[in-house]
Amino acid sequence: MRPTVRVFERDDQKPRALFLIPVLTWLVLCVLWGTILLRLEIEKAAVLRDAHLAASTLADSLRTHTLKTIHDVDEIALLVKYGYESAHDASQPFNLHSYETHGLISSDTALQVTLVGPNGHVVMSTLSASGDVDLSDREHFRVHRFNPDVGLFISRPVIGRISKHWSVQATRRLNNANGSFDGVVVVSEDPAYLTDGFYNRTALGEHGMIAVLSRHGFMLSRRAEDAHSTAGQSLPAGYDVLLHEPDTTFVDPFDHVERIFAGSTIDQYGLLAVAGLSVDDVLDDYYRMRRVYVTMAIAISAMLVGFAVWIMTLIRKLLAGREALERLSRVDRLTGLLNRGRISDLVEQAVAAPDAVGHVAVIFVDLDNLKQLNDTRGHQAGDAVLAALADRLRAAVGEHGRIGRVGGDEFLVLVQTAEPNAGEVAASIVQQVTDALDEPVVLQEEPYRMTASCGVAVLESNETADDLVRKADAAMYEAKECNRVKASPVWRAHTRTGSGKAAFDVRA
Repeated sequence: MRPTVRVFERDDQKPRALFLIPVLTWLVLCVLWGTILLRLEIEKAAVLRDAHLAASTLADSLRTHTLKTIHDVDEIALLVKYGYESAHDASQPFNLHSYETHGLISSDTALQVTLVGPNGHVVMSTLSASGDVDLSDREHFRVHRFNPDVGLFISRPVIGRISKHWSVQATRRLNNANGSFDGVVVVSEDPAYLTDGFYNRTALGEHGMIAVLSRHGFMLSRRAEDAHSTAGQSLPAGYDVLLHEPDTTFVDPFDHVERIFAGSTIDQYGLLAVAGLSVDDVLDDYYRMRRVYVTMAIAISAMLVGFAVWIMTLIRKLLAGREALERLSRVDRLTGLLNRGRISDLVEQAVAAPDAVGHVAVIFVDLDNLKQLNDTRGHQAGDAVLAALADRLRAAVGEHGRIGRVGGDEFLVLVQTAEPNAGEVAASIVQQVTDALDEPVVLQEEPYRMTASCGVAVLESNETADDLVRKADAAMYEAKECNRVKASPVWRAHTRTGSGKAAFDVRA
């Protein structure tokens, strides 16, 4: 059989709203979350930028504090140096304790002041020393002994041989009148003063850190959080970065706290003042704000999704109602076939198509003796027979046509073909209907054999849809008339040459 053309309907397409609502909801959620995440990133960047500025300000302040401390220490060293050299040149004894008595040496600044002779042995000190104390091996002695051009020298923190405490030695060379080496004046400073005297928890936060580092690879003083200041350690690997790039962020190897570091150099003494702010402390307010934003976004997202689901549910209910109404408007409730109005519309569309002549045919099917069946066995039996006939018509026609119920016991089949052989296809369908009616229907536990009359009409030139249906109807009535004069119920076909219609009596 040649291929046929089926008229497809688009009434079952879902409306765009069912697709647009989730798409629009997704877009709104993307915009919402994108805006919030972007806002959070901007806020975080601003907080970190402010933290870098704050750390830099603290480092500059620590540098000023360190320079002031060194300046105070150097003033003491210069004062003692001047007094010692003047008294030595005048061959007068030098009394170091008188400087302390008159308040020229501050105990808050200087841990101790010591005079070391040219042989490296302690000559006098503000602290009492037991026995002979030899400092000739100390760096701060040797650097002045062998290099007369060194001014103030800041030593690495060491354990003092007189004080027995960690101390940083600020030293100056003592000269004879002829410029020869005459010893060293040593002002010992508690390294903790550099950081303890500056540390401010309000400015640095709970996990802040400050330190004064030497570019020679050691630490003068460091304080973090509420711990005591430490001094004298060699710089760990992480701190080497600070000497070359003071403004950076990394995990502090001493206590494993991630900090934002900033440094301020003291070039004349080879020192670096460093301030570090804990990233967690800096971002604490940001984290709280982020929780608020995310919670708000989740709540709004849930409301949007809930609203979208509610709207879609309403739309589905409306669509279900509309589809039910549309189905009622085009489908016969008893048989499930197209109703009279819908099949008539399809016939008109098929006839109006270009080159429809020879490609369109209709089959008019009429069930025999339905009124007698209703009268004898009831309308329920008649309805059952009509439903059974509809099922068998549907099976016989298949994909080759569309079926509609146009009256109580009348059905119309629309056939469309790609080739101009609609009459042949229609005849084939009638034959299949004949075969389908061979099987009786069981009504009230008794077999009932259906009979039907069919009329076929093929579209000719200048014919309308009404003309085509009337020809099929006339052919069907010819079949019925023929049935009334037949002696026995047999299948027959009647045709008229050139009439474009055929009549069939379909009986079992």
